[in-house]
Amino acid sequence: MRRATSVRDCDNVIRKLLLVLAGGFCGAVTRYLLSAPLLALAGALPGAHAGFPYDTLLINLSGAFLIGLLFGAFEHGAPISPDLRLTLGTGFLGAYTTFSSFMVGAASQLQRGESVAALLYLCGAMCGGMALAFAGFALAGWLVEWQRAASLRAQEAAERALVERDWADAALDEVARDQRRIHDEPFAELEGRAR
Repeated sequence: MRRATSVRDCDNVIRKLLLVLAGGFCGAVTRYLLSAPLLALAGALPGAHAGFPYDTLLINLSGAFLIGLLFGAFEHGAPISPDLRLTLGTGFLGAYTTFSSFMVGAASQLQRGESVAALLYLCGAMCGGMALAFAGFALAGWLVEWQRAASLRAQEAAERALVERDWADAALDEVARDQRRIHDEPFAELEGRAR
């Protein structure tokens, strides 16, 4: 019995590792594919500073928002499976956003003597990341509550429709009885006279 349990436990750990691996692979590839276009886009902005890690900043900020959204939805009761949280949160977003790239960006600026830019980068990324994670968490709560309210309204409308249908069915039954009575009464009267 213990052997079977340990095999199941091992299979479960391997399955979870594969989920993180798949999510991490996709997150790293997404980061790589977005890096050059984000640098080009940021470089085209007026006043853009060459060498500033715009790509890392934008990717980390968007990742902070997305992880806030994911965990906010879970915390507010959205039906998100633990496997999906593991794949998206730990795997995809863990590889998409990286602390090491964040630190390399700041260190590169410091090495070039751009201490003010490095400080702005560090503070902007941390404060912006916290704000966006909170915004994602709050938005998720609002979306989950909105979905619950919409579902409740739909359920109440369906119940009202059933009640109204039952009332309409009862009214139609009453009309049908009246029509039979109206139809049958003259014949019953005629049958009574014929006797």
